[in-house]
Amino acid sequence: MDPEHRVLLLVTADDLMVADDIFRTLMGDDVEPRRDFIRTHALEVKNLDV
Repeated sequence: MDPEHRVLLLVTADDLMVADDIFRTLMGDDVEPRRDFIRTHALEVKNLDV
């Protein structure tokens, strides 16, 4: 990593809980919650790797 562009972020336990919830939603077997999440947040995407 280029030291000129490194960013240090503080991660809290709350962040971990939210990340775990989103991961379970997107990677789980239930399609409906995944579809709802994608539809809700689709316009917020900044970097999409297709």
